[in-house]
Amino acid sequence: MISKNKRIAKNTAFLYIRMFVMMGVSFYAVRLLLAELGIADFGIYNIVGGVVAMFSSLRGLFASATQRFLNFEMGGGRNSNLNNIFNMSLNIHLILCLIVLIFAETIGLWFLNHKLNIDPGRLNAANWVFHCSVIATLITIMTIPFDAVIIAREKMKAFAYISIIDSVLKLAAAYVLAVSTGDKLKIYGFLILIIAIVIRGINSFYCRRNFEECKYRVYWNPDLFKKMGTFAGWNFLGNTSYVLTNEGTNILLNFFGGPTSNAARAIAYQVRAATMKIVTNIFTAVDPQIIKLYSQNEYQQLYNLLFFTSKISYLVLLAIVLPLYMSLEFIMNIWLTVVPVDTIIFVKLILVLILVRVFHGPLDTLFKATGDIKKYQISNVIINIFNLPISYVLLLSGYPLYIVFVVMIALDIVYWGMLVILTNKIEKFNMTEYFNKTIFPCSFVTILSLCIFYGINLLFDSSIFIEQQIYSTLLGFFSVIISIWIFGLSSNEKSKLRKIINNKISLKTSDGL
Repeated sequence: MISKNKRIAKNTAFLYIRMFVMMGVSFYAVRLLLAELGIADFGIYNIVGGVVAMFSSLRGLFASATQRFLNFEMGGGRNSNLNNIFNMSLNIHLILCLIVLIFAETIGLWFLNHKLNIDPGRLNAANWVFHCSVIATLITIMTIPFDAVIIAREKMKAFAYISIIDSVLKLAAAYVLAVSTGDKLKIYGFLILIIAIVIRGINSFYCRRNFEECKYRVYWNPDLFKKMGTFAGWNFLGNTSYVLTNEGTNILLNFFGGPTSNAARAIAYQVRAATMKIVTNIFTAVDPQIIKLYSQNEYQQLYNLLFFTSKISYLVLLAIVLPLYMSLEFIMNIWLTVVPVDTIIFVKLILVLILVRVFHGPLDTLFKATGDIKKYQISNVIINIFNLPISYVLLLSGYPLYIVFVVMIALDIVYWGMLVILTNKIEKFNMTEYFNKTIFPCSFVTILSLCIFYGINLLFDSSIFIEQQIYSTLLGFFSVIISIWIFGLSSNEKSKLRKIINNKISLKTSDGL
């Protein structure tokens, strides 16, 4: 167990190095893009090039499907099957590429030219970006099996380095725009395509050089295809329904608010991506262990790890999100040269949404570990279906644009409740223990933290002086940290965290980090 904790600590350390670099680079890149493209073109790229962003966000989710089969075989000591799984994964993702290509270049292209609210003078540039985005998407999809191997092998150092290279290249692309004289929207779309090709090459080279299972050969096993295809299909259906909901709301915002609202939404989702990386790193490091423990029938260790991961992920996110929420207008004015209309309210609601969604991650992994994901993905699809029609009706009725995010929050809470009910049917899962060890402590700390921030805002008039804004934010942050330590964690969990921190320190010393 000690070696597992050390491995999780080491992997989490690499992932957090990756996170801080990527956050800094991506935030600065958005500032540059907004300045160079302008609000209108930035909004056009967000909605037209959203197909790349969509599959980039799905990349880790798709990789987790293949990773599940790899880790399950590793947990059972059947490493000889890994190459078969990898090659079948490539076959499945190739089929997925063909499906995406057909739908994108027919329905997607028609929708772009006839339905989206885009200035006719920018349609030519929008079409260029669209075709570049489709090709980049296909390349990204074929990169997924290689990501899965890296994660399954728990080589988070390599995963972190490749992700950092990706972020730095995108920042370089934003800098290129500053010295470009042509159509900057077209140039940026082409540069993103080139970056996708480069990252695909790096991933492929690293995996083929280091892992035997990544040696491609012509292989087809109908039974394995059925097993993996069924799992990947249900996983794809559920994840795609969620992503299509996000892109669908982006289209609704375009219909009712134009490219400016798409720009505001893009900034909100940039904040979401950055804050979610904080806990995604924990999930990425822990997920392989959860799957392996399930394959070995180590249920007590499995659920202890799952409950602890759920709680610590939420509390870590709360400590970041709450100060950010309270100081958002101040932070936005420092970050961006121009803040599009509705950005502040969009970001605030997105922050609430990610706090709700953070509880989904560990339970999702548990379902993937069992391999029985049909019911929970069907529930996911059914609930997500209601997002767009409800939002559309409310927007037609005159509600403000931010109502789409309120609907997403409400339905996400419903989905989480459905997820808990389904999880209770998994072998030896105890719902009462889950609430006592995870939900109740998190709820108490949240209420207490909100009261603390409200009291601090009464003491400091942060709207007058920047110094007071900084002091109140820092005081609130450290107060939340203290509340989490005193009221959010049990004595055993505090002891476990101390051991993990000590392991990180010893690993840094021994590895020369």
